[in-house]
Amino acid sequence: YVSFIVIAILYVIQMMNRESGGSPILAKAILLPPVMALFNARKRTYNAIFSLAVLALLFVFLCFGYILIGLPVKPPVMTVGGMKVTLSKTSVEDLLDNGFDIYIMNDENTYEYSEMLTSGSYTKYDKNQDITVEKGYRSTGETLRGAPYLLAKDDTLIGAIDLYGSLDKDVDIKDAKVVNFYMDKDCKDALKSSNIDVKLGDLSLLGTFYTDDLKKLFKKRLWLLPNESDPTDSVYGIAWRTNSDSIFWNEYYAYIRIDENKNMRAFIISTSVAKDKH
Repeated sequence: YVSFIVIAILYVIQMMNRESGGSPILAKAILLPPVMALFNARKRTYNAIFSLAVLALLFVFLCFGYILIGLPVKPPVMTVGGMKVTLSKTSVEDLLDNGFDIYIMNDENTYEYSEMLTSGSYTKYDKNQDITVEKGYRSTGETLRGAPYLLAKDDTLIGAIDLYGSLDKDVDIKDAKVVNFYMDKDCKDALKSSNIDVKLGDLSLLGTFYTDDLKKLFKKRLWLLPNESDPTDSVYGIAWRTNSDSIFWNEYYAYIRIDENKNMRAFIISTSVAKDKH
């Protein structure tokens, strides 16, 4: 009995260290069978032994399930203009209710940052418009020009976003979720002038980046560091991975490209949507 409990505790500690969203529930499911078996040991009968065997098999099944599939990771949270934006959870309606504007692309004729909201290439979305987001997952990638949706506040262009509604049906744009976000140096300079801060967790994306600070904040999630010998390849990579390679759960990836002064020149964070990978 003690061996079962010790093994269960080791698995639970490993799960909690991963900060998975479903850890408390699965931890209870793993710990409860061996603990209950210990308390009922003196009342053991043939039926009790059979029940204990079933519980033991269930325990092994849960452990192997965790090893093979894992648990969903908590989506990364950004702070944009004082609002918490959770990737794959925050909807367009949430953004509109907090004073943000969504611009929808009409054409790809505008390339200057200062003209993107005023040239006519993008139209500000109005709640009365009947617009849907097509089914399936699409990613614009690392570009502001030609992005299908732009995010703005107080007439300041914050960055480009991608929206996701559903795997198999079109969804009203108000209910679609933000799954990708991109901003470049032009966005950063405008945001600093407008006193609009953007953070990834506790990391300000408008300041200077130091490797030691990122290691403290993201720990094992920080998997890619800048190449000190090649200034053109200066990028940090941060990943929120699962055991299932986004087959069962969403995964999230962020890349921060910096210049020779360790300031951000481009930032992207994206969602690898479960069962809808391209």
